[in-house]
Amino acid sequence: MPKYAINGAFLADNDTGVVRYAKEIVKQIDKLLDPAVEKYKNVHCLILAPSNAKYDYFAGLYKNIPVKLIGEKTGKVWEQTEYAAYLKKTGMIQVNLCNTCPLSLDGGLTVVHDIVFKTHPEYFTEKGAWHEILFRKLMYSHAFKTADAVVTVSNCARDEILKKYKLSRPNLTVAGNGWQHYEDIEPDESVFDTFSGIVKGDYYYYLASLAPNKNLKWIVENAKRYKDRCYVISGGNLGDESGVEKLDNCIVTGRVSDGQAKALMSHCKAFLFPSTYEGFGIPPMEALSLGASVVAGDIPVLREIYSDTVHFVECDDYDCDIDLLLKEKVADPDKVLEKYSWKKSAEKILDILVEIGRPRVDKEL
Repeated sequence: MPKYAINGAFLADNDTGVVRYAKEIVKQIDKLLDPAVEKYKNVHCLILAPSNAKYDYFAGLYKNIPVKLIGEKTGKVWEQTEYAAYLKKTGMIQVNLCNTCPLSLDGGLTVVHDIVFKTHPEYFTEKGAWHEILFRKLMYSHAFKTADAVVTVSNCARDEILKKYKLSRPNLTVAGNGWQHYEDIEPDESVFDTFSGIVKGDYYYYLASLAPNKNLKWIVENAKRYKDRCYVISGGNLGDESGVEKLDNCIVTGRVSDGQAKALMSHCKAFLFPSTYEGFGIPPMEALSLGASVVAGDIPVLREIYSDTVHFVECDDYDCDIDLLLKEKVADPDKVLEKYSWKKSAEKILDILVEIGRPRVDKEL
């Protein structure tokens, strides 16, 4: 029977949208591979992970997919060398869920979440960024040319890939993100004790990043114009250059736990997500699942995912009166929350793996 080797590099990485995708998809695949599920009884998966994988996280997490630590290297070097070598030796089918794949391997399945390196090179101006851009472009091109199947997370991302890479292949499937992981997170209300200036129900909330597409500038400029309103901003070190630390109406919490973020989302006047580019965009869905109002950047992918359930704002309209915008009626979020789930996407991916492995099954028979 064919065996599938899931690239477990994500078990050593910090949480990002891409890492979240991998973790939640693998959780659901593990459930679907229960022996009682007849449909996938011939699917045998193994997670291969580098030696620095966070054992405390995955130990006991998976009941039907074993985790095997291999090699001594870490990061991209591990993936391109030791992970690739193991698959060449064993003949296992590669499954890559995090925007990367070994350049020396063909076949298998690779998830490409977005091609921002190709569509928006202006976002990458740091010294030495060209190395990463080149590496990404090489991996994407390799995946599109040689993988048995490529998965992406939205129709917008799919259309970008087809256009930029001039592809006409039918094996480019959309399997989006979900929000159900938020059901397992206990809100940590202690964040309101830690930051006593935050008044429940009287602040806008933003999960910050200095990535250009996250558009922190919109938050800063809007806060400058509406000095009587409170903006709570969570995330890593934003540095003095962002200007947010200098604004009296902005409370910067630094990095927060999932529980603290859930509590802050639950009690905000609106969750702000003015992104200028996304492959999908998970945080607004997390916020909607909590009953929060969402203000999102008016870009095609967010229109695709969220339709009329959120309030849209032009990404360079810093004069937007959020309170006034929130008075406009939006649709019930249930239609979005019902459409997207980790389980549905995991089933799509498993169905693809079954098809990829079918020639091997037929050969063995």
